[in-house]
This record gives sequence, structure tokens and C-alpha cells, in this order.
Amino acid sequence: MKRQLTLILIAVIGFSIPRNVAAQNKLDIGFWSQAWYQHVENGKNNNPLNDFMVRRAYLSLKGQPTDYLGFFAHIAVDRLGQDGLDNPSLGLGSGLAFRDLWITLSLNESFKIQAGRMYVPLTRNYGTTSTKAMLTTDLSFMQGGIRGGIFYTSKVGRDDGVTLWGNPFNGRLQYRMMVSEGMEDSSNPNDQLRFVGRVVVNLLEPEKEWFNQGTYLGKKKVLSFGAGIDKQNNLTLNNLTGQDNTTWTVDGFFDHPIAKDAVTIESAYIHIQNSTQTNTFAKLAPGDNAGLFYLQAGYYFGDPLGKGNLQPYFRYENVSVEQKNETSFLSGGINYYLKGHNAKFSLDYTVINHSEIDDQSMFTLQLAVGI
Repeated sequence: MKRQLTLILIAVIGFSIPRNVAAQNKLDIGFWSQAWYQHVENGKNNNPLNDFMVRRAYLSLKGQPTDYLGFFAHIAVDRLGQDGLDNPSLGLGSGLAFRDLWITLSLNESFKIQAGRMYVPLTRNYGTTSTKAMLTTDLSFMQGGIRGGIFYTSKVGRDDGVTLWGNPFNGRLQYRMMVSEGMEDSSNPNDQLRFVGRVVVNLLEPEKEWFNQGTYLGKKKVLSFGAGIDKQNNLTLNNLTGQDNTTWTVDGFFDHPIAKDAVTIESAYIHIQNSTQTNTFAKLAPGDNAGLFYLQAGYYFGDPLGKGNLQPYFRYENVSVEQKNETSFLSGGINYYLKGHNAKFSLDYTVINHSEIDDQSMFTLQLAVGI
């Protein structure tokens, strides 16, 4: 099914570009990448690890053949060069893959149908926020950031399916409802579908795009509250059949200018029943129940320092797995913007506090550029 859907989408896109999009000069092409140096304490065989990698590199294609039909594609590689990681079929390590690939039928701003591979519309941090415009150097640890894994079923944060979404009431409300594949291996013997939904209320300026920013650098006034749910039934988890995976979340986001400066605050709580994923850092295993919490904030200085602007930030993240010890992640860092999110340096220092073993630290230096 996955291969068939991809081939159909490629065929439609290929047919549309020369006849409609290119002729109307409506094909947008972009490139964006992050280069990393990362030092990991007790990283490999309990020895220090020094890792150079391309954390992300995206070639994007966006077109609007008609007033109602559009398409978007990310051809991507993630974690190119990361020690011990290589999954070419998903574009992790040495391979290229379609990270995103969808066609959108937009009947109006309040009702859109999007089919293909796209974000799982559950959380804000990795369900709506673009990784090209994050507040912190990387995503939260439990959503694939730093060296962590994603707590929900995904193909690098995405899934294959259909999403209905829109921005009624002039963007004061945004909804996203997805039907997708979810678990596809022996854990889903009856090939049950996955159902995901997210609703957001915007109290100040609306966020109407598919990809939001994690910090607007004083250019937008946002106060939003969101909730999401993710459900797939009758799975086999930890050798137990008939298990229902249900995840729900609530989150809040605030971004507002203060004179020349700006403040960004984001927080979320996530509850997992019958986890489908494994995370060795947090001792999370299939079939576990867990609660996740994070709080992150940053302050953007509008007056330049040299040729750029500074933005220090912090993040606290906690994972509580039933009948297991808690794990916490504390990150602090600074962004130096030369041209907004399209040219910036970042420094990040993260400490992982395990209840059973010594703390572990990670230092990351990043250069991000894009057009």
C-alpha cells in the first residue's frame, strides 16, 4: 500500500508540473540543512562519543496547479553520519526518502483534504511545528530530539493516510483529523486503521499554516491551546493480544513581542496507554503506560549583538512510566540568528537524569542554513 500510494502521488505531481505549475511559475523549490557536532558522555561502550553529522537536509517542492489542488514534498536525509544509525528506507543515515509527500484538495480555508505522507496531527512539538523553525536546537527528547526516539508510531514523525483539516472562524480554530496506517507489522495482525485528531484554539493571531514556527522572533502574537488524541485498537504488544493503544495530549503555546524583544513559552502533557514504542533512555517498552511532560521557554533579544540576535532558552522534560523509575531531561542553550531561522548558530547542553544510573550529558553545536 505504501509503495502504491507513493507511486500514485509521484505520477500526479510529475504530470502536473510541466503542464500547469511550471507554466504558471508556481513551483517553489527550497533547500534547508542542519550540520551538527555532538559530544555524548558515556556514549559508546560507556566511553565518550564525538559525532559529526548532518542532522537534517531537506529539498522541498511546493506547487499549486489550480486554485483547488496543490502538492508538497520533502526529499530528506536525517542523521547522516550519526554513529550506529542507518535506515536508508526511511532516509535515516545513508538513504534519501520522501519525508513528506502529499496532495491537498482545498475547497476553502475551513475544509481541506490532504492525502499522502505527512505529520501525525497529535502534538504541537512534532505534529505541527516545523523542524526548520524550532525554539530549541532540537525536538523534545521523547519526540525524536537530540538522540531520543519518537514515543508514537511513525515513519520519522509521519504516517501514510488522509487528513481533513481547516481553519474555521477566521483561524480562531484549527482542526486536523487523520485516518492512517499506524502499526503495520506483526503487532497489527488484523491491519487495524489508526485514528488521530487535534484541535487548537487561537486566542490572539491565528496560525493557519500546516507547519507552525516554534518561535516567531517578535513577528507574531500567539496564544493557543491544543488537544489531541491518537488511537489504534486490537494490537499485539509485549506478546499480549487485543491491546488498544490510546494517547492523548494537551498543550499551550505563547509567543509575544516585548518592545524590541520577544518571549516564547510552550508546555504539554502527554498520556500513553499501551505504548507501541521502545525508548531505552526512559525505560519505555511496548505495552507500558506512561506520562510525559515538558516545559520550554526562550527570550529573543531584538537589539543585535554584532551581526545577529541572541535567544537563550531552556527545556525541562519528564517521563514517568508506570512501575518504573522516572527519567528527566534538562536542556539549556542559545540561538544566534544571522537571518532568522534561515541562518543561525545554536549551542545546546542536555543532561539526562536516570534514577538507576549516573547522569549523562550531551553537548550539541549546530549550524542551520536554508532558502
